[in-house]
Order: sequence, then C-alpha cells, then structure tokens
Amino acid sequence: MLIAALLSGVVSGAAAGVFGLGILGPLLVTVPNTNRLRRAFPDPSNWVMVSLAAAFSAQLGCVVLGLALGAAFHEVRGGAAGLGSPNWAFTLAVIICTGLATAAAALFLPSRARRLGLVGLIAAGAYGWMLPHLASA
Repeated sequence: MLIAALLSGVVSGAAAGVFGLGILGPLLVTVPNTNRLRRAFPDPSNWVMVSLAAAFSAQLGCVVLGLALGAAFHEVRGGAAGLGSPNWAFTLAVIICTGLATAAAALFLPSRARRLGLVGLIAAGAYGWMLPHLASA
C-alpha cells in the first residue's frame, strides 16, 4: 500500500508540474525576468538552457511534493469518503493549504493572481483528488 501511495504521489506531482508549467511557463520570459537574464547571460542562446533548467526544477519540485503528500496520505489512510474523494480529511487539508499558499502568493504578485489561481486549482485537483483516487485504486 505504501508503494501505491508513493507512486500515485509521483504521478499526480508529474501531472501538476506539466499542467502548471503550461500556465506559469510564459512568466519565465516576462520583461523583469528577461532583463535579469540579459545581465546574467548576454548570449540569448543561453536562455534556452536557463528555461530548461527552470522547467526541470519545477517538475522535480512538483514530483517531490507529490511523494511527500503520497507518504502523508498513506499515514492518514483510514479516513471516510467525501468531497468526491476516498479520504475527505486529506482532500480538505490539501484544499486549505493550497488556497492559503495561493492567496499568499497572490498578495505578493497581484498582477499574476489569475495565473496563480489556476495553478492553485491544478495543484488542488492533482494532489487533493487525483492522488487519493490513484492510491486507492
């Protein structure tokens, strides 16, 4: 059962990383970031490598978070079904934590609030619903 929970964490983390990068990826090339990249890497051909490194790091971070949440799900496994999930307490905890993190990030970046909200929804869906359904299948 632990292997199933960890594997479901890896899969849900990978899904959150892929879909989240599709939303936040264009922010890597916004004007303030581009100015910093121009100073750090004067040759534009290096920007591709910097973008790939950022994308791979974000993907790895999402997978590691999925592994941690998979292990946490394994520990609280005995919950009752609800909220469209096999374990309503885990899903509610993920929704609350994701909502708080998204709200805090939106306070610091109000111009990016819509994109951050979409990424928060993707993370809540992947970690809150996808992970428990995969682990209990």
